[in-house]
Amino acid sequence: MRSPLLFVMFTAAAPLFAQQAWTLEQCVQRAEERNLAIQRAQYDRDASFQDERAAKWGLFPDLNAAATHGYNWGQTIDRYTNEFATDRVRTNNFWLGSSWTLYGGMARQNQWKQTKLNMASAEEALAAARIDVRSRVVSFFMQMLSAEERIKAATNTVERTREQVVLTEALVQAGRTAPVELLDLRAQQAREEFDLVTAENQYQQARLQLAQLLQLDLAEMEAFSITAPALSAFEPQEPSITVEQVMQRVRESHPSYKRTELDVQSAEKGVEISRAAGIPSLQFSANVASGFSGLNEVPVGEPIYGTPSLVGYTSGGEDVFVPNVSYATEVKGFGDQLKDNVNYSTAWTLNVPLFNNMRNRTGVQQARIRYERARLQQTDIEQQLRLTVQQAIADQRAAYRQYMAASNAVDAAQESMSYAKERFEQGAVTALELSTAKTNLNRSMADMITARYNYVLATKSLEILQGMPLTL
Repeated sequence: MRSPLLFVMFTAAAPLFAQQAWTLEQCVQRAEERNLAIQRAQYDRDASFQDERAAKWGLFPDLNAAATHGYNWGQTIDRYTNEFATDRVRTNNFWLGSSWTLYGGMARQNQWKQTKLNMASAEEALAAARIDVRSRVVSFFMQMLSAEERIKAATNTVERTREQVVLTEALVQAGRTAPVELLDLRAQQAREEFDLVTAENQYQQARLQLAQLLQLDLAEMEAFSITAPALSAFEPQEPSITVEQVMQRVRESHPSYKRTELDVQSAEKGVEISRAAGIPSLQFSANVASGFSGLNEVPVGEPIYGTPSLVGYTSGGEDVFVPNVSYATEVKGFGDQLKDNVNYSTAWTLNVPLFNNMRNRTGVQQARIRYERARLQQTDIEQQLRLTVQQAIADQRAAYRQYMAASNAVDAAQESMSYAKERFEQGAVTALELSTAKTNLNRSMADMITARYNYVLATKSLEILQGMPLTL
């Protein structure tokens, strides 16, 4: 029996575990488990595996058996006794046959190769679906982290402004500062509180989007939060990688591009399969059959002699009689009939296509069109990936330049803020001037935070495109 104390401890600990913050790896794992696109890709992969299995076994001879059990009424010729039957007759037929295409223009061999390529393509499609989900998770995750840091910075700014407002109120009451400076500080406080609310709204929006992507239930969504190593001390490095370097790795590892390569090869096999329809084929077949007939009777027991029948006379006038001999009969045994009625057959069939209403020629042309379309799709995917890589590298370089500019602006704004604060305490500058310096500092810090996380997001996007492990 479970201890009540253990039950209470477990019940109390459950919310704690439910409220643990999610890491990036946990978010990715959950999203991959729940994402419907990934599940559909998994089913497509399983279906392609079955197609490959069927094509492989299609290379071997088939083997089929059949059995019939029937009755016949009315006059017909029994196939086993070759006699007319007028009463109801029971028949049984058993058949075992096999056929094997000895040569069919290599159609079945190419079908097997094509299904293997399709199966590999389905695997790459599944990997591409996972990459898409990972990219979306990273994007929302970074948005949450960036918003969190902006919230922290905005909260500290609001707190400092509130302290400054309290100090200024005291100075106004003492007559040492004009009331207009207090009004300026309160206006600045309102703007900073607005910026704080904006950052909180951005955080909640990214949090909602990520929770929806993870398909969290209501209880999980209410307690959902994330955790990651501190990135506030992370210093972006100047990007040096080129588009061609990334594209070389993308062609080697990205599943979307590898899938198009496999699709082109599959379409090429499709052309060969279509051509095989116009090539003569040779098929071998073999059959063994037997059966039972209720009309097949055999005599049993001793002969029964009756009165001879008069059938004529001799030239000398003597009577000619025919013996009247009969037997009791019974239907021949089921097993005996099956053994006696066994027959075998073999055949070689040569099929030479001469004219099939242009179906073969049309099929080849359609297969060639599918091949050219697959090549076009490969080019399209490569161009899309190139655009994505170019955009990610441009974003990374832009974020780096923005970060360096914002970092310099923060240093300058901090010095300006310190100087303005000292002069304000000395009464040399007004609260409006101090507010302006503080606003510049806040804007520069927000720009630096945004640039840092944009740089990290672009860097992670490039890593995902190149098939690198996803870590943070």
